Amino acid sequence: MSISRSVFRMMVGLALVGLFAPLLAACGPVAPAAPAEIVLGTALPLTGGQAREGGYFKKGYELAIKEINDAGGVMVKEYNKKIPIKLILYDDKSDNTTSVQLYEKLVNEDKVHALLGGYGTPLISAHTVVPEKYQVPYVNGGGATGEIYARNMKYIFGMLASIEKLAHTLMDWMAAQQDAGKLKKPVKIAVVGENTSHGKEFRKGVQDKTKAAPDRFQVVIDEPFELNLKDADPLLQKVKGANADVFLADARIADYTTIHRRYTELGLSHLIVSYGPRGTEKAARDALGAAADYIVSCNWWSADIPTQEAKAFAEKYQKAYNEPAEWFPALAYETARVMAKAIETAGTLDKVKVRDALAKTDMKNSLVVGGRVWFEANGQINNDYVMMQNLPGGKLGLIYPKNVATTDAVVPIPKK
Repeated sequence: MSISRSVFRMMVGLALVGLFAPLLAACGPVAPAAPAEIVLGTALPLTGGQAREGGYFKKGYELAIKEINDAGGVMVKEYNKKIPIKLILYDDKSDNTTSVQLYEKLVNEDKVHALLGGYGTPLISAHTVVPEKYQVPYVNGGGATGEIYARNMKYIFGMLASIEKLAHTLMDWMAAQQDAGKLKKPVKIAVVGENTSHGKEFRKGVQDKTKAAPDRFQVVIDEPFELNLKDADPLLQKVKGANADVFLADARIADYTTIHRRYTELGLSHLIVSYGPRGTEKAARDALGAAADYIVSCNWWSADIPTQEAKAFAEKYQKAYNEPAEWFPALAYETARVMAKAIETAGTLDKVKVRDALAKTDMKNSLVVGGRVWFEANGQINNDYVMMQNLPGGKLGLIYPKNVATTDAVVPIPKK
């Protein structure tokens, strides 16, 4: 019986499959084809009112990604290889609507694997609806307000402890000053804050601590003010009339400058002056010079934190950009590293698995205060703050908590 050529070829093929099947099984499954790059996306305020901070975040992201890529990229177990990161970065022009549109573009047109956040509470509050809607893992280092994380979102993670905790830290430090005999009990407080969720959360934190310890604190004035304040005189006249011992404010750098310049012109004086996280940044000190001396700030990072991680970052940032490192690029740098670590831990670019890895993050030897990154159930970190005080001659001292302090606080502030 004759066999056609086609039938003969099929029989030979089946025989070869049977011959090599055990060998192929022993070798295990073949890894799927890896993408050429891991694509991360972000929209930052590179122009407009938040451009200075957005520029810092850009530098932090790019420094971290260059460092990761110079080491070969992120190890992704699914593909059994390291894959470099590509960052797609847009300018949202400090505009909420534009920020939302750009994150939509990153997801739907650029097909990113994951997202890094922008800077500023209004922008982040607006655009975080996008990663949640499309279930794309997202980490930011520029949004601290608790309302961002109070919306039961599962894909949103943040590297900044809350503004309420900032206020609590400031009040705890003042209690320590009372216990050291530097501040009387009860101390009368004038508190003001921008009329945003950021300012409201700060003022609430002060009020909550006051209600919990009326023997220590008494709020004698609690006033909101509108953003982009043109004339601080009406606000400060209320502060002056309150006869407070301590002046606490929550303001962005532009409003801080407006308020404190007028504060100085009016000859106001308090035992402690703090603008929340503001006042110790280079831009703030440059704007006011010696008038900014002795202002206390409560912040997310400082190059002077006495850890190897802080020192190493400060040195590499100075070398890369020829400027001192502030908290903005430090937190951006760490945000990108946390995302890369989550992808590596997940071992895949599957968005759900990367999200789950973020939720379980426990990253040691980090830049953040306390050296550890982890996220609570709402997606927000809950680590400590570092408190700083401007000193004469452009110097800066870390004053709280004790494990990072480099000097004792000057309390009360010397009268000028």
